[in-house]
Formats: sequence, structure tokens, C-alpha cells
Amino acid sequence: MTGLSKGKVRTDIKKNRLYIILPTSVNTRELERIYTEIRFGVADLQPGFDVVTDLSQCSIGHLSAVPVLRKITSFLVAHKVGRVVRIVGNMGLVLKQLIALSSKFHCYKPVYVLNMEEAEEELNFPSKPDGIQFQLHNKQLEYQLDGGNVQGEIVDISTGGCTIKGPTDQLSPKMKLTVIIDLRRKDATDAVYTLSSKVVWVHNDTFTVQFTDMDQNQKRQIYDSLTREINSIV
Repeated sequence: MTGLSKGKVRTDIKKNRLYIILPTSVNTRELERIYTEIRFGVADLQPGFDVVTDLSQCSIGHLSAVPVLRKITSFLVAHKVGRVVRIVGNMGLVLKQLIALSSKFHCYKPVYVLNMEEAEEELNFPSKPDGIQFQLHNKQLEYQLDGGNVQGEIVDISTGGCTIKGPTDQLSPKMKLTVIIDLRRKDATDAVYTLSSKVVWVHNDTFTVQFTDMDQNQKRQIYDSLTREINSIV
């Protein structure tokens, strides 16, 4: 078998969905071509579009292609991508490469499935109103307990809430909590967000909060700040 020599990109306007099939060998030149097709495809879709990326044919990854992968990620986020599903099949090596790369820079949080049937089944569920989850690495925040601030680390975050790694001894579901997230940049843009929240899940040293009392303007500001984090060099 010679494998798939060229990647493919197609859109389903009715489903508001972008499909990407990566070739057997993912090199910079081919990925740039795919990136161009992605930009044309997204132009036909509405904000909140789904993305299905089929990696099941992929067996060779080139580190030189990483900057293009980051460009694609940034482009999709800037155009308000919704759910992201990756078809991985049984390809252990490339999946490990993806996970390793994801741990080195900020990105969105995808769902991994084995085949196209599972991808379509996943996307049959209603989409969450708070959009994609962002994975920010080594990003600290604070939450207030008993009048003092406790430091934690963001596991993932959306405009509707976040999962945090930190001390949980005094936390329980339905507990109200104030979360402080510093998204200021060196050029002094963006802000420190002080957000009212409610604990919805606690397990060991990790817990999830839901942001409360947020209007659409605040959600847009946070989304824009998170988008800039995705585009930053880490």
C-alpha cells in the first residue's frame, strides 16, 4: 500500500462542518496546501462550525510542519471554531506525537475517536453554548478561599467555565467561588478577570467551575483574550 499522498479538505454547508483528511506523510509543503484549502472552506461556514480531522491514514509526521499546524489552529480559533473531533484509528505513534506537541503550546481541546462513524455520532449531540475549550499550559490563576487567595493551574478553559488543578480540601459541588485569571500581555492589552463561579465537580486535586453572571460582552472579551493566548509563542 502506498498510502494517501495528498490531503483533502471539504465542507458540508448544511451541517456547518469542515472535514480535513491528512495524508500519510505530513510535510510542510503539503500542509501549506491544506491550510490554503481550509481558509477557502471556512469562508463558506458560519461561526461555531465543527471540524473533523481524519488522521487515520497518517503514519509519518515532520517536526518542520509544526509552525503550519499552529497557523491552522490559530486561524480556526480566530474564526470561532466550535467542536473539534480527530479521527485517530489505531495509529499510536502519530497520536503520541500530537499529544506531545499539544503539551508544548496553547491549543483547543479536541475529542479523539476511532473512525468517521464515531465522529458523526459525537457531533450528533447538541453543541455546548460556551464553545471550544482552550488548553493553556503552565497558566496560573487564583481562587479565593476563606478570605485568602489560593494559587491553581488552568487545565482547560472556555467562556463558560474552567477546570483547575489545585488544593481542593475545602471545596464541594455547588460551592460559590471567585476565580481570578490574569490574561494581561506585555503590551498591556487584555485584563485581569475576576469571575464569580460555582463549583460543579471535584476529584482529587482537580475541580471544575462554571462561570456565573456573565453577559455576552464579557464572554466575547474572554474569548478574544484566550484567542491571543493561543497565538502567543510559549
